[in-house]
Amino acid sequence: MSSAIPHVVAFLTAPLPLNFSDAAVSSARLILTASLAAIPSATFIMNQTSTLPEPLLAASIGAGIPWAAWLAALGSDQVLLFYGPGFVRVRLGSSPVKDIWGEQGQHNILSFSRVQTPTKIRASASPLLQQNTAARLRATLLSARVRSMRREQVVCTAVVEPVTDSDSDLESDSDSDDSDSDSASWTSSKFTSRSTESLTSAGSPPTSPVKPVASVALPAATPYRPPFARARAAAADASISRPKPTTSTAYLYQGGVTRVMTGGVMLGSHHVVRATRS
Repeated sequence: MSSAIPHVVAFLTAPLPLNFSDAAVSSARLILTASLAAIPSATFIMNQTSTLPEPLLAASIGAGIPWAAWLAALGSDQVLLFYGPGFVRVRLGSSPVKDIWGEQGQHNILSFSRVQTPTKIRASASPLLQQNTAARLRATLLSARVRSMRREQVVCTAVVEPVTDSDSDLESDSDSDDSDSDSASWTSSKFTSRSTESLTSAGSPPTSPVKPVASVALPAATPYRPPFARARAAAADASISRPKPTTSTAYLYQGGVTRVMTGGVMLGSHHVVRATRS
């Protein structure tokens, strides 16, 4: 423990015996000593509006001493206390900073309070020594309680926005639209990347003379059509290109049968020429 801690505790608790019982003052001293043991140096700003340091808050709650009355007993509504290895300094209100304790010499602590502590007959210190362990445990529990209260205040300020059904419907609709346009995006991105590369290479200044290269026309990207539109167009093309059946008409006459086909030639039965004797 730093050598400045006992002097900090003595300054903070010196004016308390006039207004509070010896048991409350002893509890405050033990809690402060146990809480400040892990803080070798610090700066405390104490007033009615600022956040109270954890060691002082634990001592105020554990000893049952209201902080407003404690601050009034210190002699000012604004107290600045800072300490470290080898020094303890304080400023009350707008007064200049004064040294409470230093390694070169010690100063009177009670001169900074409004009232002087009367001389009292103290009992033996043995009961206080017996309560030392219990007070340390109590100070640790109070410090943990203060930290838990502050964490709960921070958590309560967080705001969580509920997710509504309309948001999930919009997300599902957007997912279906994305899946329908995957093929079109892939095709258009293919041609876009190629055209971008050609434009980038053509726009950058050449570092060495190069031979002109004939430009190659890129095929135009076909617009995306839904599957049902493509099936309908394919059915229409098939119906157009399908050949129409050719109709034939047969005519009966004496000597044979004549068949007439569209675009053909009329043909009769085979004519037999009989040979004649000469």
